Amino acid sequence: MIADLFKQARESITIPQAWKMLGLAGEPKASCKSPFRDERTPSFTIYENGTRWKDHGEQIGGDVVEFIKTAIGGDYQAVREWLQSRIGTIEAPRTTATASVKAKHIEYPATITEGTERHWRTLARARGLDQITVEFLAKFGMVKFMHHDEKNCFIVTDATNRAAEIRRLDGELFSNGKKAYALTGVDKSWLVGADLLRHTPEAHVLLVEGCTDFLTAWDMNVVFRQDKHVRESKWLPVALLGASCKALHPECAELLAGRHVRLVPDGDDAGDKMRDDWTATLQAIGCTVDVVVVPRGKDLTDLKNEIEPQELFTL
Repeated sequence: MIADLFKQARESITIPQAWKMLGLAGEPKASCKSPFRDERTPSFTIYENGTRWKDHGEQIGGDVVEFIKTAIGGDYQAVREWLQSRIGTIEAPRTTATASVKAKHIEYPATITEGTERHWRTLARARGLDQITVEFLAKFGMVKFMHHDEKNCFIVTDATNRAAEIRRLDGELFSNGKKAYALTGVDKSWLVGADLLRHTPEAHVLLVEGCTDFLTAWDMNVVFRQDKHVRESKWLPVALLGASCKALHPECAELLAGRHVRLVPDGDDAGDKMRDDWTATLQAIGCTVDVVVVPRGKDLTDLKNEIEPQELFTL
């Protein structure tokens, strides 16, 4: 049966293997040029341990069966015929450079909740945010709450629960003298907020450092959306939780590839390094990158009352 043959193909052939078997030009990698057309910058991603692909330039993708179908330019019967003569000689898939990062599990020190209106109002007041912003972030799982170290805390994360940071609601330090509570299982290669990019293929991306600037960026974005002269905001803020992190999660690479990304690094040496590293990383997956220059010793939150949202969210 076709279904059985396709199932066998999905279990035994990776995208890189099929790429080689088909004799396609180029080198299959997590981020590479499409084998289906000529292009100057990479807009093709391979992810989930080499079992999924997406061509961002054509907005097509899928599993290995769809890859073969696209490559040979036929229908599913043609794919079946192509597989019939080859499936018996395929070795089990090997781990490749396209392997996805093994999912981590964040270990929280206390029970987390979505919070109530009181939590949202308290965070809004403590951080100088519009309560509408906090409610929006809570609704989409990007802000959560907990009671820890005998203090009320908030958490910046997203629905994937891959990366997160805990801060005290009152803005003070934890008992260990740190402003952020260290969490086990955090994957800093995941950009917080990137999960929303799955539903907004045309959105531009604002990449900021840290959870505080993430909250500020979203607050400014909400204000920008409420401007009567703005039809629709096509920007989504995401955050890197650690300027020194250079790695980009494969699924993030897939979501970001080919987009316009605006970096907002902090105005310090670490921010300069972040700017250079991430400009190169993003350009390698076909992104158009520009940078907001922040005065030395400042970050986006420091400048919130000095710049208009329109300055941040216009091309």
